[in-house]
Amino acid sequence: MSVLAVSHNTMMRLPCVQRTAAHVQAPVAAIREALVGAPLAHADETGMRVGRTLHWLHVLCTASLTAYFPHAKRGGEAIEAFGLLIRFAGVLVHDHWKPYAALTCQHAYCNAHHLRELIAIAETIPSQRPWAEDMIALLCEANTLTSEARAAGFSALPAPRVLDIQSRYDAILDLAKARNPAREPKPGSRRRVRQSPAHNLVKRLSENREAVLRFVTDFRVPFDNNQAERDVRMPKLKQKVSGCFRSDQGIAHFADIRSYLSTLRKQSADIFKSLILTFQGSPPMPRLTPE
Repeated sequence: MSVLAVSHNTMMRLPCVQRTAAHVQAPVAAIREALVGAPLAHADETGMRVGRTLHWLHVLCTASLTAYFPHAKRGGEAIEAFGLLIRFAGVLVHDHWKPYAALTCQHAYCNAHHLRELIAIAETIPSQRPWAEDMIALLCEANTLTSEARAAGFSALPAPRVLDIQSRYDAILDLAKARNPAREPKPGSRRRVRQSPAHNLVKRLSENREAVLRFVTDFRVPFDNNQAERDVRMPKLKQKVSGCFRSDQGIAHFADIRSYLSTLRKQSADIFKSLILTFQGSPPMPRLTPE
């Protein structure tokens, strides 16, 4: 129900959380629209308990804006209901989760995830160690080069350096493909064959080089998806402390209030003063220009 559609007395009779969630509807809607138009944003999702049922808390965010959205599902149905990702047209940084691939925006994969997978493969399968360690070294080297160039005020790496990184990337994966051919089904079997983690990683890196190395070719793009992972940390901490939400309405109110407060915190606003104004029915509007 809109804040304008209820009387002041009716609003004051609502529980505090409901009243706060109602007051922040306008700034939260504005935050969401600003995120849709952002040139670059981060996405992630994390499991949250509502009673005894597993729900998912989705996040779309930048360094200055945050929008949370709870849903009983994790995949395409939730993304459709969220309504922001399907309209987003910038560069989306994420952890290459399959439903994101259906979005029409540009993609940038989180290389922190790739490093963890590569380290696990190198440490547990000695035969995979050479190419895995080479890829770890290349990704880390590329990250250092782009960070130093960005700090020095450059807007891009020299073209020969970019081509060198890309060619070395391809050469490493050529070696990895030779060590990890696809497993074929047994003669006469039509069942899908389960591939090894190493094969799946090599396939993903090979087929998505542009998204994996987008941080090299576009200096707006970070090496990892840490922004989104930081933004889901507080909700996970809340669940650790409180155990779960009691209702769908409760997690929805939390998502709206946390969207607003996370945005204010990122913008170094006075949270205490902002909450006072919010309880008075005049929540400050955050800055809506994405950073």
